[in-house]
Amino acid sequence: MDIKWTAAASAPNEFAATLWRDILIDAGIPAFVRESEAATFLVASAILPASVMVPEDRLEEAKRLLEEIEPADEQPEDPDE
Repeated sequence: MDIKWTAAASAPNEFAATLWRDILIDAGIPAFVRESEAATFLVASAILPASVMVPEDRLEEAKRLLEEIEPADEQPEDPDE
């Protein structure tokens, strides 16, 4: 069975996305970071947004977890908005 991956959050840069990914993985939610297509160099990855991808069937759980760890004014962007 193929896993359908979907964006749980859009992070401001790859470093934040990697932190969020690690938190999700530690909670048992498979996740990976999808960089912006323009982020081909280390410098670019520090300033361009990146998406945190999770299996579609774990999306709501992942969003709830990310909301719990971020202060209300620093919530991860919802990529669907």
